[in-house]
Amino acid sequence: MAPPLSKYQEHWTPRKMLAPPAPIRPAQESDILRIIEIERLCFGEQWDFYQFKASLTDVFLVYLDFHSQDIAGFLIACCCKLAHRGFILRVAVHPDHQGKGIATQLLRASFARLRKLDLQDVELDVDIVKAGAICLYEKVGFKTVAVVSVSDEDDDSFYIMRKTLGS
Repeated sequence: MAPPLSKYQEHWTPRKMLAPPAPIRPAQESDILRIIEIERLCFGEQWDFYQFKASLTDVFLVYLDFHSQDIAGFLIACCCKLAHRGFILRVAVHPDHQGKGIATQLLRASFARLRKLDLQDVELDVDIVKAGAICLYEKVGFKTVAVVSVSDEDDDSFYIMRKTLGS
């Protein structure tokens, strides 16, 4: 028989557990169908198989779920050697795995890879209405450097955010 709970344990409720560190590895062509599934769940139908396949030569990372070893998220970044800058093009985490720190781990892993390519900073665009994404990017060191409005009629404004990679 288990010992009785203390008055503190009776009222304790577990918080959402953060994902344990799991392997982050470069994406492979065999990963693309799962990545497309995550893409569609997060953004609707935007990129296709061939766009993802073309990105395999860029910084294209996947996060593997600790328990199932299935892909739970991905990040794609490209490099502009002339500007000494990386550009994060896509970050997505399967809805079942969101809120566990996976996007943060993918971003940090991409910073390390971009540093190894001798890039000085990294940039991304984010819709102004995506407060959660903006908060995440600020948490890992991004600063807003510009606001872009494509038209006065549509709500399609976005921030350009940048982070210095350092050494």
